[in-house]
Amino acid sequence: MSSQGATDGSDSLKSRQVLRSVIPSVFRFEGDGSLKDRLLTALLVLVVALALSIVAIYVPYGGLICVAWAAAVAAVSTFEVVRLFARSSDTLHYLPSLGVVMFTILMLPGVAATYSAAREVLGVGIDLRIVYGALLVSGQCVLLGQVFAGRRRLEDASHYAQRWAPSFLLLGVCASQLIVIAGSPHGVRLLWWIAGVAALNDAAAYFAGKSFGKHKMAPGLSPNKSVEGSVAGLIVGTAAGVFLWQALLGASVPVYQRVALSLAMVIAAQGGDLAKSYLKRLRGVKDTGAFFPGHGGVLDRFDAMIAASPVVVVALSLMGLL
Repeated sequence: MSSQGATDGSDSLKSRQVLRSVIPSVFRFEGDGSLKDRLLTALLVLVVALALSIVAIYVPYGGLICVAWAAAVAAVSTFEVVRLFARSSDTLHYLPSLGVVMFTILMLPGVAATYSAAREVLGVGIDLRIVYGALLVSGQCVLLGQVFAGRRRLEDASHYAQRWAPSFLLLGVCASQLIVIAGSPHGVRLLWWIAGVAALNDAAAYFAGKSFGKHKMAPGLSPNKSVEGSVAGLIVGTAAGVFLWQALLGASVPVYQRVALSLAMVIAAQGGDLAKSYLKRLRGVKDTGAFFPGHGGVLDRFDAMIAASPVVVVALSLMGLL
């Protein structure tokens, strides 16, 4: 009897030891960009996002957390792009002074949007004039920078425009609008709506392209994207936008307006993905960064949300929801 009990105890101990060795290995990042890393990263991001959303909704002035998240996405994405392009045209050697200047210029609208969105959360009221004034100043600085870059050689001005003009549109213009959305009265729900539509668009485009994609959409920018995948993304993303709006924000907007907004958002999201691909191909890199194991940088993950934000801001303004 005692021998049987000892055997059972030994088996139980071995089972616990196996369990202790297996569980850590399951939740350990491999660091090789594998599917396991991608799934673990997605799970971690989802858990953190849900926790922050709960705090933002139920804690007084919790919307400031939402604004801080959007500002962090804009800042890190800008840093990633600046790190790619603040380099000598000839040697690709990193130029810290240029990096500081360009980061400041590109983030100026984001800083203004953060201030304005925080005012809205605190009940002072949003002032979009600050944001759009900062956009004008930032755009003017980018233009003057091109003139300065090409003062000796025309090709230097061309290289500058190739790098910083699309960066300004994606980060200065679009990312600042993501912050504006975060500070709106329904900021958390709107961000989840944008994220859900963008994710389902991306998933539908990926699986449809893999299954029956035959016609290349933009081989010069992203060789793996197909017309069939893009169409599937448009259909699924638009349908998802209509139903997710109902689930997250209620029936505050007529169905036809939800369809139009969702379709426009998906088109902008796909355009943002290609714009990011352009920047990466211009620099010759696979990812903008390595912030998320298996997923790349922050811009790699949130490019669709960033690019779609101006469409959402314009639509919300026209519908009287902003």
